Amino acid sequence: MTKKIIISEKDNIAALLEDNKVCEFFVSKGDVLLGDVYLSRVDNILPSIEAAFVDVGMSDRMGFIHTDDIMGKGTLKEKVKPNQKLIVQVVKEPTGHKGPRVTTALSLPGRFLVLLPDEKGVNVSKKITSQKERARLKSIVSLLKPVGVGVIVRTEAQGQTDSEIQEDLEILLEKWNSIVNAADSATPPTLLYRDQDLLYRVIREAADSEVEEIIVDTAFALHRTTQLLQHWNMQIKVSLHKGQDPLLVATGVNKEIMSALNTKVNLPLGGYLFIQQTEALTVVDVNSGKFTSSSNQAETILKTNMQAADEIARQLKLRNIGGMVVIDFIDMVSRMDKLALLEHFELALEKDKAKPQIGQLSDLGLVELTRHRQGQSLCEIFTKKCEHCHGQGFIIDDFKFSTPTAIGENRAKMNKIKGPFNANFSNAPESAPQNNHKNNKFDKRNKNKNRLNNQNQQNNNQNQLPQEPLSKAKVNELIDDLIKDVIIEAPETKPEIQEQPKIQNTEPETVVPDEVLQENKEEIEKPKKRTNRKAKAKEEVKEEVKEETKEEIKQETQIETKEEQENKPQEEPKKLSRKAKKTKKKEENLENKEEPKKRTRRVKGAKTAS
Repeated sequence: MTKKIIISEKDNIAALLEDNKVCEFFVSKGDVLLGDVYLSRVDNILPSIEAAFVDVGMSDRMGFIHTDDIMGKGTLKEKVKPNQKLIVQVVKEPTGHKGPRVTTALSLPGRFLVLLPDEKGVNVSKKITSQKERARLKSIVSLLKPVGVGVIVRTEAQGQTDSEIQEDLEILLEKWNSIVNAADSATPPTLLYRDQDLLYRVIREAADSEVEEIIVDTAFALHRTTQLLQHWNMQIKVSLHKGQDPLLVATGVNKEIMSALNTKVNLPLGGYLFIQQTEALTVVDVNSGKFTSSSNQAETILKTNMQAADEIARQLKLRNIGGMVVIDFIDMVSRMDKLALLEHFELALEKDKAKPQIGQLSDLGLVELTRHRQGQSLCEIFTKKCEHCHGQGFIIDDFKFSTPTAIGENRAKMNKIKGPFNANFSNAPESAPQNNHKNNKFDKRNKNKNRLNNQNQQNNNQNQLPQEPLSKAKVNELIDDLIKDVIIEAPETKPEIQEQPKIQNTEPETVVPDEVLQENKEEIEKPKKRTNRKAKAKEEVKEEVKEETKEEIKQETQIETKEEQENKPQEEPKKLSRKAKKTKKKEENLENKEEPKKRTRRVKGAKTAS
């Protein structure tokens, strides 16, 4: 396994690669970072939850401290008082709407040692298994440390000389003295100490004998890295990136960051994971996906779960997920397969410095584990809440509940619609739909008739009679006037009748002298007297005209608005009966006979032309 460290001081991002695959990120971003030491002021004491809130300088959030994290004996009110000064250290960075969690039990990490100012004694890391080495390191530190402070010997101190351990301890004591001196003269809230910059912290935490190369992006970082490695007697190659692209882009770290922010994570053999982070816990779902290369179902499930366990251990470190984690593995029937999966998962999590603790596999195939929270997760650093959904992942539609005004509007709309429930069709609004054309949509001739009727109706509306009710005497007068107009003025207003072609007589024409024509001119021009038959026919026509005019006046005298007339269903023209047709023909014949016709008469004694 080859390890490589990439440090970008320009972006304050570093990554640890194992076999060209990122396994851990180091990001230094934010106002309040893990390990910062503040001079705070007690703002509020809550005995009901055995905790207090302290002001660490954040404008919108307070620091939270539990009574167990406050050094001393007695109850919460005996330990702290309002507006009291406290030197606290950040153990959990602010997440979501929660402020940072702080403690008064300070710890200052070094290269080989960790200084505990408020504790006593010497402890050695459990990863140092040699009893002889443990005793040697413990005796060296016990002789060097001052009275009243505690020290933890780190795993990196194994094999180091006395002078190197002593130098590291002196650096830590100087840091503590500077913190105490600054607290005496400062006013809360104030930042007293912040851990070393990103380059120093990454080399201290990640550089070991397995690392082969460290790549940096600035000349100053190259110089400092070389000095630190020489001071710590570490033989690691250091190189400077000189390409045009940024260091994180050239090495592919940016793609790893983007993939670590995705919900779906693909497995090598076709399976995949779904990782959902919430404020309370993180849920991981395992799916087999396209993995079908095994001989049977049980083998397929076991292999998928094994690969998922390795990838979950990597994702926990990569995303810096802390708190409660619930994993839904694919259900397995065999108990041996379940035990093999748990054992493999524990081995995969051994390298994690956050020390996750795994529970048992439940009957539903769920595994619970807890991981110590170390700073903000990758999602909290590189993402922010959506402005529209505010982090919920969906947008809620507006509830359109019906109000009293809306109910009234709906009733008014229903009353305007024509239907069997509304008998008053004449009061339909102008916007009411006209469905007359539906009945005749398959008849082109009826459509043309309806168009003509609409035009005639519009013309009649312009010449509409007054809408006031008429008396009987007025109606009779109107009827008489109409009858006179029909009888007297009809021949004048009637369109001219086309002249029929004359029939040619084969008989020879007789020539009438002019004198004879002049003598009989007066007799020819005189209109003929009407016979009794003509008078009877004319009286019948008068009666029919009276009846028709009465019906027309009644229809016209009805009080209707223009809107009502436009929306009225249009009636088709009635067909004339046989009797009406006969009377109409008689009327036409009478009108034709009334016109004097010019004819030539034969005069007795006239000689025919030879």
